Amino acid sequence: MAASQTIRFNKPISTSACLIIGDEVLNGKVVDTNSGYFARFCFDLGVEMKRVEVIADDEGEIVEAVQRMSKNYDFVVTSGGIGPTHDDITYPSIAKAFNLPLTLHNETWTRMRKLSKSNKTNPSFDWETPSTMLTAKQRMALLPTGPNVRHVYISPDLWVPICIVDNVHILPGIPRMFEEFLEGLRPSLNVNSHNKQTRVLFSTPMKESEIAGFLTNLQEKVKQRGVKVGSYPRWGKTKNTVTLTGADKEYIEGLVDEVEKGVGGLRVSIEGEDDEQGKPEEIEKVEATTKGEVKS
Repeated sequence: MAASQTIRFNKPISTSACLIIGDEVLNGKVVDTNSGYFARFCFDLGVEMKRVEVIADDEGEIVEAVQRMSKNYDFVVTSGGIGPTHDDITYPSIAKAFNLPLTLHNETWTRMRKLSKSNKTNPSFDWETPSTMLTAKQRMALLPTGPNVRHVYISPDLWVPICIVDNVHILPGIPRMFEEFLEGLRPSLNVNSHNKQTRVLFSTPMKESEIAGFLTNLQEKVKQRGVKVGSYPRWGKTKNTVTLTGADKEYIEGLVDEVEKGVGGLRVSIEGEDDEQGKPEEIEKVEATTKGEVKS
């Protein structure tokens, strides 16, 4: 069943949070990319992403974080910890967070058996005889159960569901699957189209310290209109970036001339589009003048 046929959000989503679960992220074995993808996903929808946390495979930490995030934000996504091994404890931990039982979900179990194909690396499996491998497979179908729980399958070719407990959406940690599952939710998310964000970029040859005063005054001027002013140094480059971000596109467009003049730069479509291809010695000179300069 498609996600859009199953999920109905009663009110528009305006805030979100992402909980990355996994020792492998904290110890540096794996680099998290899911939170970045989720941030871009939310920005595109006009949902304000308020928080990202990375925590260990620890029941207490998961319970505390999920309860807090579920209370504070409209749309919560978790990543990781839903595999077959002992350290995959996201399902039982979230069940505990909401005081729910963990049961073998029949539809997930049936889909797993149907869609698990035999091949050289995954030979024919005996689904009837008790074994440690059978127990490990069943572990992935032990899901939180209750009236506030939904299980959504985004594709007929996938047996792993998106388990949704209240406003908490449990997703896989594998980036390709995380992204596919998240996109499967997109059609059903109830968002306010008026919150759609606009981001305008400016390229400036001036140092941050040279434009800091102007940017401070500009932020004070536009904050009541929900516009945020950003400044981003680009180390080793001759140009830095200034951004205006907000939901009022017409108002932001009206600021373009003022900002171009204030930062001595130009509006650009993408960062770096007006970079000069200087000679090696020129690049070295720029790097030498910016080396060690942090938010000057």
